[in-house]
Amino acid sequence: MKIFYAGDLHGGETAFRKFTNAGKFYIADLVIYGGDFTGKMVVPIVEKSGIYTCRYYGSTVKVKKVNELPDLERNLRDAGFYPYLVSEKELNQLNESDAERIIKEKQIEVFRQWIEMADERFKAAEIPCIMIPGSVDDFYLDEFLNAGSFVQNGDEKIIEIDGFEILSIGGGKPSVFKYPREYSEEELAKKIENAAKQVKDMNKCIFNIHIPPYDTDLDQGTLYDEELKPVLDGDSLATAPIGSKAVRDAIEKYQPMLSLHGHVHESRGVTTLGRTICINAGTDYDQGLLRGALVDVSADGNVSYTLTAG
Repeated sequence: MKIFYAGDLHGGETAFRKFTNAGKFYIADLVIYGGDFTGKMVVPIVEKSGIYTCRYYGSTVKVKKVNELPDLERNLRDAGFYPYLVSEKELNQLNESDAERIIKEKQIEVFRQWIEMADERFKAAEIPCIMIPGSVDDFYLDEFLNAGSFVQNGDEKIIEIDGFEILSIGGGKPSVFKYPREYSEEELAKKIENAAKQVKDMNKCIFNIHIPPYDTDLDQGTLYDEELKPVLDGDSLATAPIGSKAVRDAIEKYQPMLSLHGHVHESRGVTTLGRTICINAGTDYDQGLLRGALVDVSADGNVSYTLTAG
């Protein structure tokens, strides 16, 4: 069976559109999405006296013609932002609760569109697709993920495809960012254990767990302080293992044939824990690039893989 895996697209429109076509492009038998659908920021496009201004990535962009707005909005969406058109007067009247409401509305709007798009394209291609939420994906999005008529929410489930069992666990572990879907190591361990009890044959089991195993080539991430500023190590950014000990313990205990992960964007790579091949596909969603992993698994336990980008 040939599997295409990707995740961590964080609202990046072009990257996600590529994902919905990747199964057909790579002639995959199964496509898996490893979590983190939502973008992290709403970017106001502020209208004043017929001129539209927005600030992102430390730059200020001005648009003087209404017919140029779609291009600006597209650029923001491709970078994983949610554009929000608003007058200067309206912006100055917004309060904190308004900001929370707008973020939620934008996340739901785009997420609903994405699930509908994935449903339509994977159904047309007749390729099953399993998706899970990541650490940044709030619980109110589950309603829309569960509403898919063809794509399946695999979170905390075992889904059997062509004789292989896919065990999926979404969410992450506690961090300084305090993302909405974070669990303690004890909670993660329990979730994996409860799912693993349902697996009939670990020799043909594939783990799809958003957060990677602790202290491997897959979880070396930038450190941030309590003010969410990167920690420096001399002139460089400080890095350290930021994966999950519970996930590592589970992989070492159950030894599935394959374990797929994301979460730590910069730690793209492959490692082994015992007999288990573990992959983090990485991400460059804000560049419109779809990074993924194409994996062949066979009934006799052989696993071959290629890290992809395009």
